[in-house]
Parts: sequence; structure tokens; C-alpha cells
Amino acid sequence: MDILSTIKSKSTVLNELMVVFGGVLLLFAVSQVEIPLKPVPINLLTVGVMLIGLTYTPRRALESHLVWIGLAAAGFPVLAGFSGGLDRLVGPTGGYILGCATSAVLMSVLKEKFSLNSWISDVLLCGLGTIIVFILGVAWLSQLVGFTNALMHGLVPFILPGIVKAGLLCTALQILRHYKRG
Repeated sequence: MDILSTIKSKSTVLNELMVVFGGVLLLFAVSQVEIPLKPVPINLLTVGVMLIGLTYTPRRALESHLVWIGLAAAGFPVLAGFSGGLDRLVGPTGGYILGCATSAVLMSVLKEKFSLNSWISDVLLCGLGTIIVFILGVAWLSQLVGFTNALMHGLVPFILPGIVKAGLLCTALQILRHYKRG
């Protein structure tokens, strides 16, 4: 292997690591912007998840989420309210965290497979991703507080904010794509 190939290979690996690290930083940062409701806070995490789902490859989306969840499991304060630890991953927000990872990966798979780049496709992908987060989150939460309480405290307060966040994100992405094209 010549020196140029080695440099290019190392550069590619570094770029890929930076993408994953950027995803972890994004997930950490958006988790901290919150309205502290109980048992599940409203925060911007789903915006970060949707952004990753719409812009990352499936592999990088998965890696970013796994590193973020791994850091949380190890006790690093990367979750909402600068918290971390296994208790947070198995507590009321555990299903939502799992839903975030699942949603981002599925969104990126669908976006890549079908070459989706329109505002409508972004909105539909964000809708699907949000539904996945809610299904896994409410299912998990219902095991702790009952199904009715899970719906009332883990879904209903998040519907309108979720719609607004998805609409704003998709609009911002379309604006950026328009300026990027020239």
C-alpha cells in the first residue's frame, strides 16, 4: 500500500469517527434543552434523532446512538438533565431512548434505499420515526405506570410539540439543501 492510500484511508476513518462523535455530541446537546415534565421530560432529543435519521447513513446513525447509550449506561451525564446511569436506561425514559435509536436507523435506511430528499418525504420519515419512538416509549412506560397513564403522560403532551419540531426541522433541511445546490 502506498503512502497516499494510507493517508486517504486514515483520513476516511477519521472522518467517519468525527461523524459518529458529532452525532453523539448532537444527542447530548439536544437532550439538555428540556421542559422537565414527569415522568418523561419534553426536550429536543427527537429533533436530534430525526436530524441524524435524515442525514446519516444507517451505520453511522446506529453507531452514534450506541455510543451515546453506552456512555449513558456507564454513568456519563449525556441524557436529559445531565443524567446517566443504568437506572435511567431502565426507568420511565428507557423505551423512548431505545425508540430513538431504532427510529434514526430505520429513517436512514428508508431514506437511503429510496433516495428520498423532498420536504414531503422528510416529513413522512419524521412522522414514522416519531411514531416508533412513541410506540416503544409508551409500551415501556406502560409497564411502569399502566397503559392509560403512559398515554396521558408519555404521549399526549408530546404530540403537538412533535409535529412542530418535525415541521421546523424538515423546513430548515430543505432551506439548507436549496442553498447547498446553489
